[in-house]
Order: sequence, then structure tokens, then C-alpha cells
Amino acid sequence: MPCTDIVEALSRRLAAEWRGTRIVYVRREVHPDPEPGPGLEEAGLHPSVAEALRRRGIERLYRFQWEAYRSIRGGRDTVIVSGTGTGKTEAFLLPILQEVMEEPGPGVKALVVYPTKALARDQLSRINSLIPGMLGLYAAVYDGDTPEQERRRISQHPPQILVTNPDMIHVGLVYSKRFRRLISTARYVVLDEAHVYEGALGSHVKAVLERLEHFLPRRPVYVASGATIGNPEELGELLFGSRPRVVKGPEWRRGEACHVLVSTGGYSRWSLAAYLAYRLNTLGLRVLVFTDSQQMAEVVARIARRSYGLPLEVHRAGLRPEERRRIEEGLRRGEVPGVAATPTLELGIDIGVLDAIVMAAPPPSYTKYLQRAGRAGRRGRPGIIVTLLGDDPIDTYYERRPAEFFERGLTPTLFEPDNEEILRIHAVAMLLERVWVLPDRLPERWRRIFEKLVKEGLARRRGRYIVADRREAYRLFKEHSSIRGAGPQVQIVDEGTGRVIGSRELPLALYDLHPDAVYLHGGRVYRVLSLDPRRLEARVARIADDHPFYTRPLYTVDVAEVSVLEKRVADGIPVAYVDAGLHISVDGYMLYSLGGEKPLEKVLFPEPVTWSYRTRALIAVYPVLRDLGPLRYMEAIHALEHTVISAARIVAGAGMTDLGGISYPSGHVVIYDSTPGGSGLARLLYRRLEEAHRVAREILVQCSCEDGCPRCVYSPYCGNNNRVLSRTAALRLVETVLRGVAAPEAEVEEPLGAPVA
Repeated sequence: MPCTDIVEALSRRLAAEWRGTRIVYVRREVHPDPEPGPGLEEAGLHPSVAEALRRRGIERLYRFQWEAYRSIRGGRDTVIVSGTGTGKTEAFLLPILQEVMEEPGPGVKALVVYPTKALARDQLSRINSLIPGMLGLYAAVYDGDTPEQERRRISQHPPQILVTNPDMIHVGLVYSKRFRRLISTARYVVLDEAHVYEGALGSHVKAVLERLEHFLPRRPVYVASGATIGNPEELGELLFGSRPRVVKGPEWRRGEACHVLVSTGGYSRWSLAAYLAYRLNTLGLRVLVFTDSQQMAEVVARIARRSYGLPLEVHRAGLRPEERRRIEEGLRRGEVPGVAATPTLELGIDIGVLDAIVMAAPPPSYTKYLQRAGRAGRRGRPGIIVTLLGDDPIDTYYERRPAEFFERGLTPTLFEPDNEEILRIHAVAMLLERVWVLPDRLPERWRRIFEKLVKEGLARRRGRYIVADRREAYRLFKEHSSIRGAGPQVQIVDEGTGRVIGSRELPLALYDLHPDAVYLHGGRVYRVLSLDPRRLEARVARIADDHPFYTRPLYTVDVAEVSVLEKRVADGIPVAYVDAGLHISVDGYMLYSLGGEKPLEKVLFPEPVTWSYRTRALIAVYPVLRDLGPLRYMEAIHALEHTVISAARIVAGAGMTDLGGISYPSGHVVIYDSTPGGSGLARLLYRRLEEAHRVAREILVQCSCEDGCPRCVYSPYCGNNNRVLSRTAALRLVETVLRGVAAPEAEVEEPLGAPVA
């Protein structure tokens, strides 16, 4: 069935069953193959490599593949950017295979690194299909799931191509001499799906690569590959420390797809997402529903089961690996009709043919939108991608400008290379894997961390060298061996069984696992009995699966110990990029009915749950409009804080929980990275604050509410439940800034006082 027919059928059903909702916009895309390049003989490929391509029906390279081939063979660090399904894997594998055939010999020639174990194993068969059928030439996966017998075989007879993930390199360098020997002959290091290396993971991977180089005979040729990298040269330089050659294929995905924007008409987006999954399934389509929250993925699946009898599975971080593999295998076999997922399924794991994607909310960036949309309609089948626009500032913005939703550029993939919380773990790892370190030969940011390790007693000086207190260093490394975040992991313990059922990273654990929180996990419902951030443990108890409520936290955040890193003037106001300490206090929660948007009850704790950490932030100092009066001005500054954070979703690609904010009566607004140590998003917003001001004004001026609503200044993540807010006062403030008629009276370095919110 053509995708346009499916859209028409969906439109009729919505009009009949969900009055008030409507399809706002439909964009159909059909894209051909990429521009052709030379034939296999003309390219001069080794006969065995050419024959492997012919077996797959390939007689000619695409032009971008040929450009990548020449760049990599020439020893240049290279970043390949090309749309989904256009042949990026061949682009980076062919030059490696050519070298293996021309210079045969023992040992690993290339590390091909995927972000996850599942994706690495998934791609192994594709890589092996390209390897010529010659004796002794093969690729193998080496990761945390590789059995010991297989590890011994790989060590004794190394593959020319070793497929792994950054976690394995991180841990293997510390714990395994065998692994260090195995990778010590690598000439190439390939990072596929490189757009994933942002935020905390990007900071970790950069440090892992710098550690890896110590064990290689010479600096390797680095290759990064991805479909949706908005800043390929900058990302390559961030990851590799050198300016790469950028090779670009077509930006589009191959094949046919219909992209549909649907206005929720005031209905709960979670309820409508569950309905759409059900309705698309009745049309014979296999569906994947994306949310950006673990708990909302669980909510969508519960509604689908209870209201429509559709057994949606849930795929998200925090599940045990065997649970995720069971769901993936069920999708491949066609036994699972659909899944509600967080971005864990955003990458190109082969989970069979998916026909439709439902995005319960617009993804944080257009980059992520394209990644998620690319999961539908592959293997020559058309895809349906439905995105829900609800009553929040950015959704409303795109409801008025639907074509603009699809005309955005790709946001940069960024991370904070100087994240000291992350560098600390890798400095400890470096001491354990090398025995001693000579700091003078390392970049300044590493030297600062080693000085701190000495002061903490985790390391000590021996002349010019630094060595570890190995017992304490191993303890610290074991506690923080994950590279999937920057904060400690809280273990979630089922009180009834004593079993650990999952984990949640701080600081997000404070918001999801505070006392009395309703916590959803794997389709089951729990009540949180206690949370101890210091012991890194939350205890939960099962409650009825038809429990009709959910919770949202009430919290305050304060900033202290600010250190200015950069300063500039934006729209006439001083703004700084800073390192800052944050103190979070969860003071209670609001209770909501399932599918509802209005709170039923407010509960305050006798004692708050607290946690402190350091991160990166921007601080902007807005003019104090004294004629508004103190209360009205506090409403203005708090509302503007919310609106600028909303605008960051457009101008910086920030997710709804990636940035937090604090506003002060002095006119100071702090917008901080939720990631301990910093993610790079606050830095990008700092650079683009002028653009954010203009998007914020557009949000405020276009709303028709009396003085504040979810379509302009309300935030579902506001710590005080959207108190002390005014749309009109915020509009007056931002227009004053944009006109440049009122200079601020405070400096960034001044004490900030007590926050408004």
C-alpha cells in the first residue's frame, strides 16, 4: 500500500475517533541512489575485493565511496557523512580490505567500533559479507559478551578486523594484557554511527582514544561515519585531535517515506501515541513508538495494553541486557507487533522490517529525528513517520510553521572535552593500565586531573612520574567503569525479592526515584520506598499494574562556586560560560492521574532528598525592569528562563531534560548541563544565545493565552510546578533586550542571591 493511502486512512480514523486532532502537514519523499563513481576495475580494487562486491550485486562504487577510499588509503583522518542506507559501511571497509589484501600478515589491522554491543554484533554479518573468501581472512566481535573460549581463539588467531565497542576498549585496556596485545597492531580505528558521540559519551570516547594510542606502534588513521553529523569537521577534530578530511554523500535516505505532523488537539500525547500504534497495527504495520523518557515509554505501553489490547513491549536503558535482546529478537521474528522505546533503538540495529514510526514528541534535534525516521520503510518498503505536536512551546511553534520542521539544518554533535568528572575516571584508568604516567607529556587538561588525584590520595609522585594507589584506584574504577554517563548509577532494588531490577543515573535518579514516586519498569508498577543518593540505592515495592497515577518531583536547584571560562556580550547583555557547583533538593512531588495533565495533589517531604555536583553552564544577566515591581519582574525572569530553555531545543538540539535552569531576582539566569561535568549543550547555547532570544520572543508573542500556559512558558519539568510565571512580563523583558534600550546593572561574577526557581 502506498504511504499516501495509509496517511489518508489514518486521517479518516482520527477525524472520526479523536475529534479536535488533525494532520497538520504531510511531506512525501522519494530519493534515488547516490551519484555513481568508477567501476570496480577502474577503481583498481584487488580482484578478491571486487569479486566480493559483485556477489552482492555491486558493479560500481558511488562517488562518495570512491572519495572516502582515496582519503583513507592516503592516510588521512576521514569523516564520512551520508544518508541512511547509502553504503557508508562499504565506504570505510573497502580501503581497509584493500590494504589487507595488498599487505597480508598476522594481527589486527583495524578496530571497527560501534556504540553498542548489539549494533556491533548486528553489523558483523554485513562486514563478513564484504570479506573476500580467502583462507585466514575474517572479522570477529570482541566485547563483554564474548565467551572465554572465543576470546582465546581470537587471541591465538587474530582477525584482520576486530569489531568492538568503546566500553570494551575502556575496560579491556585496564584489566586485560591479552586485549592490549590483540589491538596493538591496529592501523585503523573506525567509529561508525559517530553522531552518537555527544555529551558524556563523547567525552568518554575521546579519553578512551587518547588512552588507546599509547598501546599502538604509531598513531592510527581515524575514520568516523554517520548519516546525521551536522559538524563533521569539528566533531572529527574533537574526537581525533586533528582536522579530518570530510567526505559527503547524499543527505537523504534511500527509498520512499511519508512524514506526518499531527496536532494532539489538547489530548494527552501519550494516549494518542498509544492509539496511533494500535491503529497503524490494524492496518498491518509493525510500529515503533519513540519517547525521550523511560517512564513515558512505560506509560505509552500501559495505555496501549489497557485501552486497545495491543501488547507493546518496552525497550529502554536500565533494563537487563537479556530483556532487551529478547525484545529485539521478537521484533526480528515478527512475534512482537510493536515497541515503545527511548532512543535505545535509534541506532541501526537490525530488528526486522518496521513500517511505521510514531514519535510521541518531536525529538530533541533534527539529527535525532532523521535517525529515528530512518528506522521505518527500509529494504525497499515505504515508511510512515508520525510526529505528535502537543501543547508545549516548541510543538506550537512548529504547528504554525510545519514546513520549517523539515527544513532545519543538522545540529552540531558536541561534547565537553574538559569534563573533569569524566577525565578523572580515565586518569585513574591510565595509571592502572600503564603503571606510571609522565604528566609532562600529556595535554594540560590531563595534567590538572593528575594533580587532583595526588591531592585526593589516589596517586602519588615518584620524581617526575605519577603512580597509583592501586587498591583505591581499582575500587574507584570499578565503581565508575560505565562510560554511558557522567553521574553515579543508583541501583534499584525490589524490596520483595532483594533483586536489583535496574539502575538510574544521578542526577536523574533524584527525579524518578524520590520517595513515594510511582516507578514503571518493564510494564510493572512500583512505589519507591526510599532513595539514598550516597549509598547509590533505591528500594521499591510492587503495586497493582493498573495503578491509575504517576508522579512528578518538586525540587529546587541552587548554584555556587562559579568559575568563569569565557565571557562575551549577547544582544547587549553580559553572558558567560562557566564551571559551577549545583545543589539539588527534591522537596516533594505532585500526583497526576494516568493520561492526565493537571495535578491532583501536592505532597511535601519532612526532609528533602539532596545531591550536589559540578557541571558547565551559561549565565546571562538581564536588565532589571524596576517599573514592573519585584513580583512581576520575578515572574518575567522565571518565564524567560523557561522560554530560552525551550528555544534551545531548536537552536542547540537539546532534549527536554538535557538542560536545567535557575533564575534570580537580580536578573541572572543560569542554564546548566544536566550532565555532571558538562555535555557541551550549555556551551552551544552560550554561542547561539542571540538566536535563542529571537525564538523565545516568537514563542511568547504568538501565544494567545492570558498570561502563561503550556504552549508558551509552562514546563513539565519546572521544579516549583510553574509558579511565579508571566508570559506578558517575559515578552516585555526579551523585547527590551532585543531593542537594546536597557543595560543590565549587574556583572556575571556578582553573587546571585536566592533563586526565584
